[in-house]
Amino acid sequence: MPEITVILKSEAGIKRDGTKFDGNFYTDGQWVRWQRGLPRKIGGYKSTQKYLQEISRGFSNFTQQNYIYCHSGSANYLERFTLDITGNSSIVSNRTPAAVQATGSVTLTGGAAGSVDSITVGGVNIMSGSVAYATSLSVTATAVAANITAYTSSPNYSAVAVGAQINITATLAGSAPNGLAVVATATTITTSKVDMSGGSDALVADTNNMWMFDYQYDSSTNQNYILAHVSPNLNSISNSTGGQIFFGEVLGTGILQSVNLPANTNCTGGIVSLHPYLFYYGTDGIIGWSVPGEPTNLTETGAGAGVARVWGQKIIKGLPLRAGSGTAPAGIFWAYDAVIRATFTGGSTVFQFDVVATDTSIISENSVVDYDGVFFWAGVDRFLMFNGVVREVPNSMNLNYFFDGLNDRHRNKVFAYKVPRYGEIWWCYPRGDATECTHAVIYNVRENTWYDTELPVNGRAAGSFNNAFAAPILAGAVGEGNDYRVWVQEQGVDEIDGQIINPIRSYFETADLSSVAQGKNEYLRITRIEPDFVQSGDMTVQVTGRANARAPEVYSSNFTFVDPNNITEPFQEIVMLKEQRRELRVRFESNEVYGDYQMGQIIGHVSSGDKTVLG
Repeated sequence: MPEITVILKSEAGIKRDGTKFDGNFYTDGQWVRWQRGLPRKIGGYKSTQKYLQEISRGFSNFTQQNYIYCHSGSANYLERFTLDITGNSSIVSNRTPAAVQATGSVTLTGGAAGSVDSITVGGVNIMSGSVAYATSLSVTATAVAANITAYTSSPNYSAVAVGAQINITATLAGSAPNGLAVVATATTITTSKVDMSGGSDALVADTNNMWMFDYQYDSSTNQNYILAHVSPNLNSISNSTGGQIFFGEVLGTGILQSVNLPANTNCTGGIVSLHPYLFYYGTDGIIGWSVPGEPTNLTETGAGAGVARVWGQKIIKGLPLRAGSGTAPAGIFWAYDAVIRATFTGGSTVFQFDVVATDTSIISENSVVDYDGVFFWAGVDRFLMFNGVVREVPNSMNLNYFFDGLNDRHRNKVFAYKVPRYGEIWWCYPRGDATECTHAVIYNVRENTWYDTELPVNGRAAGSFNNAFAAPILAGAVGEGNDYRVWVQEQGVDEIDGQIINPIRSYFETADLSSVAQGKNEYLRITRIEPDFVQSGDMTVQVTGRANARAPEVYSSNFTFVDPNNITEPFQEIVMLKEQRRELRVRFESNEVYGDYQMGQIIGHVSSGDKTVLG
């Protein structure tokens, strides 16, 4: 056969399932994506240079006034730092919830005789007996405070006097006394009181802690709050150990405070803001919601808060539906085996819950992505989506590659994020024997194809997409001592860690070229390649292939595509070679600092014939 020219182009995506000869897709690749059907290098990543104390088990960001406020939860900590739009970061603040004692007060407001006969907190008497008026209200208050401190009640309290005000403090720290009524009984003396409040629970440290975050404005305090949920779900999303909910000013640096749940409920699944309500959910299909406009008020009855059992299995995840707005929000919730829609109805029930699909699944609490109002997630055996109805996302490219390679014991570490600029949804997962996320499978919504990549710098643990950066912010999975890096993805083309710049290896490999498809049993020879790249830095090309499907791969030497800006000699713009295979593929690779590429119409010059004749 005479030499002919062919376009070295395959169908978009990397096909891992099946065999090398099964289809005309690209057959291998790393750190490469597809745009307009053609390969290009995935963007680089930059360290924030502010390190977390522990591996992140939940990450979120909030943007205001050109700053990104990032929060990361771990086994023992809740940490916060800021980024500006250039990626420069602030110091890391420790916002880990600590135990705080609840306080209340009684103020002696008048009367120059008589006595303070009793003070109760939640109906429990905290005085040993009556205290008579002495000299002044301030002196009397001091005597009452001393009486409270000396007396042992159950639960117990202490007190100090500041002028005529008796400040009462719960001996045990925590949120339990919050809301307990303070009642003073006096003869002649008049009083006013403040009920118990301000008590907060400490974070229950656990190596299996997983965190979930959301944000909401509180109309009662005129504050934007960050809401944080933590529960020991790392090893299993079926965990039924009660979780904790905390809140704090989203822009602040102080420790977060706990939120009380209604009696006989727990929150093992997570939280979601369906403005103006905060929802919590978990074991036994329980979903509850706050007083409207007051995300920390989950217990007040008759004010719009409520609890409903909507399914028989644990609720794993909740997200807002775009159909809801204002005071009529809507949401979607995932259970083990069902998808449930919440719709505001008002009245005594407030919300209606409808099961929109059963016989579904969800692999982890962080595996769901909202992409332009359509929800995509990983189930336990397939990928799914919801756009009004639940249906499978077809994947003939790497479905088996993902599920067969997943370390199933650590599947709840799977997390997803989106890169809208390139139409991508990434699912990061631990592959093989890895215990942290080392690889990602990628669905390109725009190209309607799938590919995959190994994750850089020993993997990623958690992260989220940020609209201000138009880029994901991801937490590293491997620390140096107590330093766990945070990376801003899609920054430049290199790995940038402080002053250190490293190249990122990116390559792709074409589908097989062969004459077998034309009914010939001949070898192919490739003698020249004419690169068509938007390119910076040199690239290499390598020819590989085999004699038949079971034969070993035969690799050529590496040939170089010189950066077009550095061509100094004739014919450097092309590559001359002499390689032949019965089934032939071509690999293109970039692995230089500042190296980048976008593929165009690459031309190969090939001929076919008997191997002996071709020589």
